[in-house]
Amino acid sequence: METTQNIVQYYSLGNDFEEDIQTRQNLNEQIKNRFRIYENELKSYNFYSFTIIKKPSRINYHLFDFEKLQDISRKLSNGMTTICKVPNRTFFKKYFKGGVRTTSISQDVSDDYPTFNLNYLFFSDYDNLDVRILNNLKIRLKVIDPSLDLTFHYLGKYENVQIEKDLENSTNVDYFSETTQKLGEDNLQGIYNNQYQRPRFFGTLYKTNSTIK
Repeated sequence: METTQNIVQYYSLGNDFEEDIQTRQNLNEQIKNRFRIYENELKSYNFYSFTIIKKPSRINYHLFDFEKLQDISRKLSNGMTTICKVPNRTFFKKYFKGGVRTTSISQDVSDDYPTFNLNYLFFSDYDNLDVRILNNLKIRLKVIDPSLDLTFHYLGKYENVQIEKDLENSTNVDYFSETTQKLGEDNLQGIYNNQYQRPRFFGTLYKTNSTIK
């Protein structure tokens, strides 16, 4: 358990608190800068936030894998799983022009398991996706992992988007808690590294020299 102990010791000393705050600010600035590149074009699109939620329990905590959690995003946005003859990749490209994803982890009660969130901020031609594709999106997620939950919100136009508010990316976990340590060393390392994450861009935001069409 040397790795786990090192992680817990480092976190408990508070050495990462100031660095974590700075890292989160830098991450938000990266996202803002990428959006600023396309600011004029983005003003005509509708913006959405949705969150994929994964929370281990006493029944399935031993099956949790942080790396597989990250892979959910790839399967949803670029996977070939087909629902009603429409692959996930085609479904995503039809409704979303581009966007960005971050990961947040929270543990409100120390004796409960952490909640893992894949947070998305997307823009689209459509102004009613929060009702138009919600059920289809839920079905696609359940095919990937039946234990996933989803929230989906319409944000409005570009001027209504607030990166810090609409795209959570914090990591707030009690590394000493028995439930957290039950997740194992590899997952603990993934949780710890999450505070130094990079934003994941999609579609037209993936490359800074692309053009929105």
